[in-house]
Amino acid sequence: MFKTIVLATDLSPAWDEIIACAGEFKALGCSQIILTYVISVKFMAGMEGMLVSAARPKLDAQQQQLEAQGLQVTVETPVGLPANSLNDVACRYGADLIVVGSHGQSLWREGVLGCFTCAVLHNVQYPVLLLNVRLKAAGQPGSCDISHTAVLRHVLLPTDFSEISSRALEYVERLAAKGLTQVTVLNALDVPGGEAYPPGYQEIATAAARDLLSQWRQRLLDAGIPVVHDRFDPGHPISAILQVLQSQDISLIVMGTQGKGFITEIFLGSVAHNVSRLATCPVLLIPPVSR
Repeated sequence: MFKTIVLATDLSPAWDEIIACAGEFKALGCSQIILTYVISVKFMAGMEGMLVSAARPKLDAQQQQLEAQGLQVTVETPVGLPANSLNDVACRYGADLIVVGSHGQSLWREGVLGCFTCAVLHNVQYPVLLLNVRLKAAGQPGSCDISHTAVLRHVLLPTDFSEISSRALEYVERLAAKGLTQVTVLNALDVPGGEAYPPGYQEIATAAARDLLSQWRQRLLDAGIPVVHDRFDPGHPISAILQVLQSQDISLIVMGTQGKGFITEIFLGSVAHNVSRLATCPVLLIPPVSR
């Protein structure tokens, strides 16, 4: 499913955790890793060579760790903006997934989620997996939550039933063969009332959403997923998603980065961006197929 994966390392201690257990990606079909360190030189023109040389020892060590786990590894050090650079690398290698790490309120998390993910939501051409990493305490092992048995324990699939949501559904169906055991399909329908809408509009929209939820649930059951829940929430998508995360043991969120709404790009871009920023579990973001 994810044969070739771009690992967007920042060489931080958090990435030591991801590299240490990256062999788990083999359970999802991975055999090739493109270990990518983007040299962003917006304010450091002319220093590219020095920055690459400084990063090389750490990159070599991470490459050796990955190869020791049975993965074929290629190292790339593109120069430019992260979103564009990762797109270019993924395109050249025909990648199936880009993996980005985050760890608490660090400069990397704030930088990535403040600018990179925002750009990713509108520009990336490949699925992006955001991993939240818990760093090692003194004398204790860390964790990056990519054990396939853990990450496929309970998937949350938020949907607005748009084309991109349907693409996210297809990815969840494909995960069934990889051991996915439970899915919750969530639709949040924040339908405004008032005189601008015909009588009974909210009731009609709610009934239609519940019917589609039932159809999606059956589709996932037919794909071989043992347990599938459907959940309707008459509220804002972000609040509904966070409520599920607080009340359920969700191991992975799979969602599209673009959907339908009053301002399509901004609305779903904002939802995916905020979920990526606030969720403590990994988030798999699926871009439109046309990109």
